[in-house]
Amino acid sequence: MLNKIKKNMIIAAGIFTILSMSLFSGCIDDGNSNVDINYGGQYYPGEFLLEGKNFWKTYDIKVEHILFSSGSENNQALISGDVDINCGSDSKTVSLFTALPDDAVILGTIQQGNRYSTVVKVGSSYETWTDLKGVTVATRMGTGAEQVLRRFFEQNESLEWDDFDWVDLNIEDMISALDAGTIEAFTAWETTPGIAEAQGVGKILKSYGDIALVPVCLHTTLDYAKKHRDEIVNFLAAHMDKAELIKNDPEQAAELAAEAALDKGIEVSSDAFLKMFNRIDFTVELNGDILDAINDTAQFLYDQGKIDSIPTLRWDKSFIEEAQALREQ
Repeated sequence: MLNKIKKNMIIAAGIFTILSMSLFSGCIDDGNSNVDINYGGQYYPGEFLLEGKNFWKTYDIKVEHILFSSGSENNQALISGDVDINCGSDSKTVSLFTALPDDAVILGTIQQGNRYSTVVKVGSSYETWTDLKGVTVATRMGTGAEQVLRRFFEQNESLEWDDFDWVDLNIEDMISALDAGTIEAFTAWETTPGIAEAQGVGKILKSYGDIALVPVCLHTTLDYAKKHRDEIVNFLAAHMDKAELIKNDPEQAAELAAEAALDKGIEVSSDAFLKMFNRIDFTVELNGDILDAINDTAQFLYDQGKIDSIPTLRWDKSFIEEAQALREQ
């Protein structure tokens, strides 16, 4: 059982360090004129669905879908021009604007809300973080998971970081450690909590959408946005179709995502995807709440000494508005 769990986590948890950074698409486009957009994705649930159904075809665009094992690599690809559009969580949006203060642009979100969860073992008596005081718990330090936990603790006077025995654990080891009893809980981002649930190992103690939206945004550069407006509008419309399928038929979306993953040798069950699709908000939008959430993260990182200054965000909602109008035609 432990070996199977460990194997599934290694291939499905989202860090995939032994794979190439473009597992789905093969390689970054080297000038192929048939490619309209080089898109830097990540190992998020919705990205698998993009492989399971060709949403781009509806809008007659060809997208080279490149999956990166980390947001830092993804940001670097946009900075170097290897991709035209990328996605990244709130902290990576802050990093991108720190690196490209005069050139980065936010186009909209593709995920937000309950992306991070704390998982305890099925059958355990733990119901709240207070119940976990004094026991061994795990997260991946230096990630968004640690960030949302620290923000949660700051809002709860009865909890202190030192109330717990923390383990800095690799994401692929979390489910097997929980099952073996070497930890009593772990906090991670999807797909890991959904896999733990689907395998019958873990149950959700808490998700953190009420603490921080932690939006995943699409970004591009000013130059690309100026020269490729039609392509971006079509690209966003396809993402909106993806989000609509997740909302209206999550079961089908989960099956398509699981099949796409399996085609690439990545074993994540449709049940796991269904849990993720029902837990996370995949709406493509751009509003004040989203921008406030990113700025809140920047302030938190600044207060923690992680960044030297708070960057100024730049965004353009007109692309989303045009994509919405295109879909209504």
